[in-house]
Amino acid sequence: MTDRREIVQRLRDTFAWRDTPVGVFADLSGWWRDPELLRMLGPSLAALHTGAQPTVVAGIETRGLVLGPLTALSLGVGFVEIRKEYRIAGEGQREEDDPMLRAGTPPGYQDGGLTLIAPRRLFGPGDRVLLVDEWIETGAQANAVRRMVDEAGADWAGVSVIVDACPADVRERLCVKALVTEDQLPG
Repeated sequence: MTDRREIVQRLRDTFAWRDTPVGVFADLSGWWRDPELLRMLGPSLAALHTGAQPTVVAGIETRGLVLGPLTALSLGVGFVEIRKEYRIAGEGQREEDDPMLRAGTPPGYQDGGLTLIAPRRLFGPGDRVLLVDEWIETGAQANAVRRMVDEAGADWAGVSVIVDACPADVRERLCVKALVTEDQLPG
């Protein structure tokens, strides 16, 4: 098992805040470039919820589609991708052939909210779903995924993230566990 101090140090060493004309953003590109850190992420995110015994890992596009499979492989379970509906409108099968779960974020989220979708057939009773992502602030997307999981009759195992920047009530309600908090990153 990876030493917690080692992964935290690597996350700090390869992270940067970037100033742009539209504001400051978290530059995570160093995380993906460090092969040892990349190798450690899946097992480390999986270890955050050892008692939850997830049967499936879900990840929201875009970075959840990278971290989710790494975590699922570590747990020996499958992976479900959660897509943003506007990105796949008009693609694939007809809805009646493959019904989708849908849940939206609040209207104020990302200038108008968004709708997350996943094929209904991929979640069901008996599943324990662990959501994996790189960062959580408001919990809007995680709340939407949790509603989808509930609608499918599956159980919520929690959220594993690299960075926790959410309020305590969100952390508790969604069972969020993280490798680092935002204030642990270099400023």
